[in-house]
Amino acid sequence: MACRTCGVPLNRYVDLDTRQVRYQHPARVIAGPAGHRPDPAPLDEVDARHVCDFCSDERIAYTFHTTPISAVTDTKRGRLVEHYGTDWSACFLCAGLVQAQDLHGLHQRLRQTGPPLDPVATSAAQVMQQAVLQSLLPGMAVANLGRWPAVPLPAPTLPKVRDRLANLYACPLRLPLGLDDPAVRGALADSVTAARLFWIDPEFTELATYAAGSLPATHLTATDLPAPHGLLAWAQPVGPRADLVAASWTSGPHGLRVVGYRSFGAGLPAGDLQRFREQLGWLGPRVHVLLPPGEPVDAGSPVAVLAASWLLIAQRLTETTPVPVDKAIRKAYQRSGRPAPEVRLVRIRGATTARPTGEAATTHLSERDGPARPRDHRWWVKAHWRRQPYGPGRTLRRPLLVLPQLRGPDDKPIKASTVVRMLAAAPPPPDSPRPGPGQ
Repeated sequence: MACRTCGVPLNRYVDLDTRQVRYQHPARVIAGPAGHRPDPAPLDEVDARHVCDFCSDERIAYTFHTTPISAVTDTKRGRLVEHYGTDWSACFLCAGLVQAQDLHGLHQRLRQTGPPLDPVATSAAQVMQQAVLQSLLPGMAVANLGRWPAVPLPAPTLPKVRDRLANLYACPLRLPLGLDDPAVRGALADSVTAARLFWIDPEFTELATYAAGSLPATHLTATDLPAPHGLLAWAQPVGPRADLVAASWTSGPHGLRVVGYRSFGAGLPAGDLQRFREQLGWLGPRVHVLLPPGEPVDAGSPVAVLAASWLLIAQRLTETTPVPVDKAIRKAYQRSGRPAPEVRLVRIRGATTARPTGEAATTHLSERDGPARPRDHRWWVKAHWRRQPYGPGRTLRRPLLVLPQLRGPDDKPIKASTVVRMLAAAPPPPDSPRPGPGQ
């Protein structure tokens, strides 16, 4: 359970005599607004704020496993038994201290970076840390909890990002979200290594996000994909939490496997960041979906923005151009005898707004009532999906995004509107500077 007000996971207490259950904020977590009472809700209904179990940093990198740990405390209200469980989240720096069995270092980090605690709470936290080190089981897992700053990837670095991601699937670290199965990991490592690289520019990212919000139920086929295996990065974070910066897909006999990634590592000191990149790279799994053949994707799917991106590319609303890769990355590929890496920048094609002409421009037609009165104004039609017939006898249907457009007679005024959003525009001239990271 977590608190609806602040998102902090709550401690659960049961009175063994009355069986009454109560919830309380953890003592080591600062929950805002100050002084509010816990409002319990199931974790899957709350955007929970998970933190490092050793210092309360939200930038969680790893998860450790232990034998079950409990604490027994005698209080004025009676004996209190706390069950801590077997899973422990750790930020990158605390994870290094746990691996080194550095209890003194964990104590120091808690005092320096953790929330203010009274002497009793500090002593209890130190006892807990010691119990974790004594009960630690071998290995650790990459975490998909916590919050890292969402930092989009620069297009020229995608080949290096892809290599680190392939290494992550091939390394001994355990993976979350059902990705740890050896057959799944092997297939993902191979497909990421062979993935075509796409970088979606800011305008196309905005269009794909907008279109995903109304995506109708769609059955994706191989012809809808820009490549059988790919790694695609958006210029801006997407998804319900606006924390996905990239996604990969793998085509296989059992369907399409999609993994959405968050960025992590931002905010670490330079030396620690270098070690982080060597261990984990730039991307961590955040969403994992297997789409069996024939299973539809719609606006409620966790991969809706990716599906919308694919459909817009297949609809030929976009154009792709090569992006210069970092010189150091290109030379590293040459030294290893690998072909020069290629990154494709995807952006919206230049488009002119279509308007009806002639009789259709001056008359609004109604199938039920026949021709209506001539229109005395022009009006904006927002972007929307429609079903386009295709295939044998045009009996099949696929979604087609109709871009925002202006309708009505050319010589009439435009009807006032509160919001007008033109999501398609001409690309910049060939000699203009390309967008860089963060632009």
